[in-house]
Amino acid sequence: MARKFEGDLSDAQHKNGCFTQIAPVGGVDRYMNTMDGSPGWSDAGVFIPWEIFKRYGDKKILEDNYDAMRRFAQYKIGTLGKHYLTGAPTGIERKYRKYISNYGQSYGEWAEPVDVKAFAISDFVSPHPEETTAYIVLLMERMDEIAGVLGREKDAAEYRETAQKVRTGYQALVKSKKHSLDTDRQAKLVRPLYMKLLDEKQTAYAKKRLLRALDNYRWRLGTGFLSTPLILYVLGEMDMEYAYRLLENEEIPGWLSMPKNGATTIWESWEGKTAQGGVASLNHYSKGAVVQWLFDTMCGIQVKGENRFTIAPHPGGHFTRAKADYDSIYGRVESGWQKTDGGWIFTVTVPANCTAQVLLPDGSVREQGPGTADYPI
Repeated sequence: MARKFEGDLSDAQHKNGCFTQIAPVGGVDRYMNTMDGSPGWSDAGVFIPWEIFKRYGDKKILEDNYDAMRRFAQYKIGTLGKHYLTGAPTGIERKYRKYISNYGQSYGEWAEPVDVKAFAISDFVSPHPEETTAYIVLLMERMDEIAGVLGREKDAAEYRETAQKVRTGYQALVKSKKHSLDTDRQAKLVRPLYMKLLDEKQTAYAKKRLLRALDNYRWRLGTGFLSTPLILYVLGEMDMEYAYRLLENEEIPGWLSMPKNGATTIWESWEGKTAQGGVASLNHYSKGAVVQWLFDTMCGIQVKGENRFTIAPHPGGHFTRAKADYDSIYGRVESGWQKTDGGWIFTVTVPANCTAQVLLPDGSVREQGPGTADYPI
């Protein structure tokens, strides 16, 4: 299905290289077409092939789509420093303006809680320089990696150099008053921390400011579409208990607030049935992206190459047990843990013809072949 979707994106790609924000094209009005190229949406034309390659190790999807991905990357590079009719001044020095993108209409973070950032029509009409510039850095880094895999070293060097230049533009942008890191909008702190966009001093400040933003919001979720999948990774890198504290909060807005309020599917807006007059989707992928963290961090299942896994579980919070299984192309891999009177017991199942490196929370490392093994600590 992902390969088919990538084909739809390439088929709908504009002559200037811009990917559409919806593929296959349909169900959108003329106004929504102006949102093509929206950061975090249209980047799927590059991010999806890269994720498929990482998961399956098959270069063909990169080879088949490289020309389309390169055209999109060049289109995005062309928006750096370019004027857009509704682009508001950013307040940064002239020498840095050529390294940020304040161009094009886009969704921005989209669907943050209403009391964090209520929707306004200006969110559609104006560019979003913070989000757009951040995603250009990430796009360039992915293109660097893709070009490297395909042996296109000249292209890789170009993308690597561009990523670094745009990163300096981003660092200048967040020094401005309008885009300051001194904010309670969690997304504006999660994104640069996850994408490693900040210098050392800015990084230290953003981590402290994120914790204050969470305190101010009673450790509820304040992110939208783009940053919700990222926030637990950022918090877990700081302290795993921060991630579990956010995960376990049952208040709206939060993941557990949905089933607590009778939901059997994932809401598009944190407010559920009361959002935007009740018109938001009540069955949407976006907030459910947290499931990736449950698999690859909470239970620790990570595909590391052909017939090779890393299992690195991280128990925490008030959970006493957890288990996940993944039907990989190499077979079903399982990882689970349970609290005991004396500590923890971790259970790992590796499929036939495969091996796994098991990284346990006490720092010990085990090598495991096919079959099931228990690891008490």
